[in-house]
Amino acid sequence: MTASVQDVAKQLGRQITDSLEVNQISSWIELAEITIRKRLPNLDLIVASGRLEQRTVDLVEALAVARYSRNPEGTTSKSTRIDDYQETVGTTNSVPTITILDDEWRLLEPSDYGASGAFTIAPAGRRGLC
Repeated sequence: MTASVQDVAKQLGRQITDSLEVNQISSWIELAEITIRKRLPNLDLIVASGRLEQRTVDLVEALAVARYSRNPEGTTSKSTRIDDYQETVGTTNSVPTITILDDEWRLLEPSDYGASGAFTIAPAGRRGLC
């Protein structure tokens, strides 16, 4: 139950055919799956019950892996000069790992996530006179 290398290729807007890159992307997809299952250990049950679509899980995994593949070192800034060549790469506060963004976590919320009427006020009807 994971995204495919083709799903990531769609997000990147290019083909992934090199066997080394296919292996690397596959490894990152697995890491994305582990990250999601760490927060949603019952993911299989949620999908099987229809509370979350498998294609949504695949999309979130593909988005996370595509984002990571564009910047695997976690570079936060880059500066290049041409004359008297100078290059500065900033990695301060970078987190070089697969990250699921808050908006993506919201996509992974089951359809019945949230309040289930615990604080809903509903009229109970007329009280009988004693």
